[in-house]
Amino acid sequence: MKKLKLIGLVMLPALAVALSSSAQKFSLNNLDTGELLSAGKDLVKAAKPMSDDEEIQLGRRVAARIAGTFGIWKDENWTERINVMGRTLALYSERPDLKYRFAILDTDDVNAYSAPGGYIFISRGMLKEVKSEGELAGVLAHELGHVAKKHVVKEIQKSNLWSAGAKIAVSASDLNAQEESLLNGLTDEAWKSLVVKGLSKEDEFEADRLAALNADKFGYDPYGIYNFIKRLAPEENKPGQNLKMLLGTHPKPSARLAELDKLYQKQGCPAGALPDFPERHDKFCAKHPVK
Repeated sequence: MKKLKLIGLVMLPALAVALSSSAQKFSLNNLDTGELLSAGKDLVKAAKPMSDDEEIQLGRRVAARIAGTFGIWKDENWTERINVMGRTLALYSERPDLKYRFAILDTDDVNAYSAPGGYIFISRGMLKEVKSEGELAGVLAHELGHVAKKHVVKEIQKSNLWSAGAKIAVSASDLNAQEESLLNGLTDEAWKSLVVKGLSKEDEFEADRLAALNADKFGYDPYGIYNFIKRLAPEENKPGQNLKMLLGTHPKPSARLAELDKLYQKQGCPAGALPDFPERHDKFCAKHPVK
């Protein structure tokens, strides 16, 4: 069986220090060459993706709304911890060149959010729930997976707000009235995808798989994300108050675990092959308790 690569393990000592509709058919007989070329150009134009700079501009707005809604927990030790771990994990993601920013939301709700452009939030409630460095790495890598695959951006594009000719100025000071209106609408759509209805189950399953694979590349047990989700399973049908938002916007834990089991079986990956450092996590939490 093919095994997950164990690259990245050599970075752990350094990190330990740092952390202390079907398609329409056309008949060629009914279109001349000019019409075909024109139709092709229109399709290419309509498929124009949002640029990284435009995504980052949108992400700033979405991140500001998330921070303003939940508040930011400004604990220096935990903020440094998730930034060191998150930015190192990002090196193994499919978009390592983005400038990622990590912050902690001041809420007991157990949740995490990834705004477009690399703005990632994890709640105090989530920090209380994770039981090892491996689990924390899995949660952060899950959010990085959403950014890597542009899940929120793709949801926005389904809304038809991002039309063929849409654009956003890179600098907020350069936004004209039309761009400002567009950006407000896109921010609303991103908020709905992240906070109100959640992303598709396929997107969540994909982010879980990427969490396992990228944590493994970093040198952590790829079962970190699995172990975290497993503890949620008993509450999937009747969640407690702090889990209502998470379980209301994600697939059932049992479904997520089943998808991860397929990945581990395919990769021939046994549990516990790599460390997840629960003792080191407990020591950090004892020194810097999450209130």
